[in-house]
Amino acid sequence: MNEKKIVNMMEYLPQLSLTERDRRWAAVRESMALYSLDCLLLWDSDRFFGMGSANLRYLTHITSQRMGGIGIFPLDGKPIVFAAPPHIHSYPYPIYQSFQNWIDETREMSGLYPVIETLKELGYERGNIGLVGFSGAFRSYTISYQEYNLLKKELPYANLIEATPLLEQVRMIKSPEEIEMLKKSGKIARIKIDAMIESCKSGAKECEVYAEMVKADIHNGGEAFIFNLLASGSVIDTEYRQHLLHGRGQPYSPTTRVLKEGDLIITEFHTSYGGYLTAVEKSVFIGKPPKELRRVHDIAFECFQNGIEKFRPGMKLNDVLEGFRSPVYKAKMDYIEIGFHGHGLSSPEFPAITYPPKKKEEEIGEHQRIGRESLSGEGGIGSLEIKENMVFGTNIDIHDPNWRNDVGIMLGDTIWVTTEGPYRLVGTPLEFTTV
Repeated sequence: MNEKKIVNMMEYLPQLSLTERDRRWAAVRESMALYSLDCLLLWDSDRFFGMGSANLRYLTHITSQRMGGIGIFPLDGKPIVFAAPPHIHSYPYPIYQSFQNWIDETREMSGLYPVIETLKELGYERGNIGLVGFSGAFRSYTISYQEYNLLKKELPYANLIEATPLLEQVRMIKSPEEIEMLKKSGKIARIKIDAMIESCKSGAKECEVYAEMVKADIHNGGEAFIFNLLASGSVIDTEYRQHLLHGRGQPYSPTTRVLKEGDLIITEFHTSYGGYLTAVEKSVFIGKPPKELRRVHDIAFECFQNGIEKFRPGMKLNDVLEGFRSPVYKAKMDYIEIGFHGHGLSSPEFPAITYPPKKKEEEIGEHQRIGRESLSGEGGIGSLEIKENMVFGTNIDIHDPNWRNDVGIMLGDTIWVTTEGPYRLVGTPLEFTTV
């Protein structure tokens, strides 16, 4: 009986070329050689809405389907990826052979011991091994204490070196193929905004709006990546304090709350095409909004226009930040986030400045201080120059504390930096949308 061919599923999912693969591998290996690294050990996890797979995906075109995986990326030779449990990976044949052509050798992920044995077989028992996790929003560790200790125990003569920033730096500038992925992602995101606006009607449930957005996403080729911080509440009912300064994540969104006239619906969401994320922030009002809320939106609009105009090669991050924030300061309003952060296979990517500057200890609680430091722009990154083909998600989450400190406006898009000027990848409607 003749051996059957393996079914090719690549034509049904977004793909990046072998030329793009070779470009990435060369750039990363150049940095590895500079830092005397023999190999990288790339962790894939479901951390932070599944974005923990970004670095493994960048170098291999493979994710672990949010079940945990590890890649060995050598300075010389072919990478090996451990991903998916045996019943998914191996039967009736290794699944990744159908969906990509970057990596020849994939193995089932059944714990760290097989990875360690492979490192030994490849001669890295005394090597310099770069550990690559996921830095994410708050620079928290994604390689567990137990995994790190096991590596130290089983590879006592190896040098284990933190190498996540190496990948973060290489990923800052997007290639033409990456830009094309982001353009397609942006088109789907715009369709998703329209679905949100059309479904925000009095009598609809919050979860129905959410479902229509997900449907629009998947129906148009988006990846089943669900990041939607949707929230709703009444602005005209002043008996209760609202939570409408920023959206809510799962499991607190979506709810079965029924929308009604006087409601504000706010969201921050991502759309993924081939793993490439575009970001949107949008606010929709049902009925006639109060003049105070319209004024908050007017300032948000001004922030957006001022800020994105400065997304040009050669501008400093601090210059862009001033463009975004100066209208708020002038209007004597306040914000949860105003700024921007890198965007691509994850969000936020480096560089990121969104939170208010760090305040004195007597002015702010410890729990807030820790969060605000991580994306505040402290540490000198404000002098970093904007470069061509950087991509940024923007965050404008402002409110007027002289009116209400529990209701605000969200507005944002994803910006591609070009020599001709900023290019809006999504085209988020900038007017105050009312239905």
